[in-house]
Amino acid sequence: MNEFLDELILDKKRFLKGLVISLVIGIIVILIITFVTTNQNTWTSLSYINKKYLFFAFILMVFAGVIDALRIKMTVEAVNEKITFAEALKVYYISNFAGGITPFFSGTLPTQIYIFNKDIKNKMTLGKATMVATIMPLIKTLVFTIFTPIIFFIFKRTITNYTILSIILINVAILISLFFLFLFFLSIKYPEKMIKIILKIKHLPCILKFSKKERISHLFERIIQEIKEFHISFRLLKENWIKLLLSTFYTIIFWSTFFLVAPILLWGFNLNFNFSHVLVMQVIFYFILPFMPTPGGSGTAEVGFASLFSFFVPLHLLGIFVGAWRFIAFYFNLCIGAIVLLVEIKRLKKKKQEAEIK
Repeated sequence: MNEFLDELILDKKRFLKGLVISLVIGIIVILIITFVTTNQNTWTSLSYINKKYLFFAFILMVFAGVIDALRIKMTVEAVNEKITFAEALKVYYISNFAGGITPFFSGTLPTQIYIFNKDIKNKMTLGKATMVATIMPLIKTLVFTIFTPIIFFIFKRTITNYTILSIILINVAILISLFFLFLFFLSIKYPEKMIKIILKIKHLPCILKFSKKERISHLFERIIQEIKEFHISFRLLKENWIKLLLSTFYTIIFWSTFFLVAPILLWGFNLNFNFSHVLVMQVIFYFILPFMPTPGGSGTAEVGFASLFSFFVPLHLLGIFVGAWRFIAFYFNLCIGAIVLLVEIKRLKKKKQEAEIK
């Protein structure tokens, strides 16, 4: 697994290719939405945009990065390991970038594991690195699973045209989240049962012909080993529950900050809107975003956001609004992550060359 991650992290061409694909898909979709929705009223309305709000939205994204770095740092400390704030910030931007250029944000987890295991001053064991990288999205899932129904039902009376759609999307997202939480609980409480499930999957007729291959067989063995190490590492989390609670608190602050970006942009566009509508729509959107199959959700994210916000954003501003939101909430971090990653690749290759000389 380490060899695979080495190739993944150090392969600059692969990352640049993913970045280009993500950017091209997103930009094309934004341009199509903008072309379809733009009319003479668009250009008149643009002159009334308050640029201070746009600037504040960028500041919020930087603040969100700082908060997430603190969340990462606190989660690492919960398993009795150490990481500096600068290293945690690096983990945030690089893993955010890796997720943003891979389908279903699948690059986030292995990138975090790699950095925790091989690229920080106090390197963690693979088991602990996996534990930390896994517990963070699970905390996010737990927060969303608890707060989404609460937020929705608090503001249910303010939802009109899209009540049925909202209920369906929320229920589907919650069911999927509960399934992952169940797997997590099974791994930490009854690892032997989880291992039996993995072995049964391995011997399914449709999987068996693939599992005979050395790489696939090794993958199943690695998963079983990770479950065992995961179970041992979780004991540390129980001992440091206060830090785990703080990590949860930072998760809430992070997503609360994220949810402010769209309202601030709407204020910047001088639009009147119901704040609860915007809040509920974003909760739904960010809950289902990880299940979108394109790299970083590109294309599907823009279309989905445009569909949800078309209820209260005028048609002539919809394309511009979606483009501004996507750039600030996604591509801004993606660009920073690309820069941080390229600097890191250069540093790692230089370090590798120096080691070979010695």
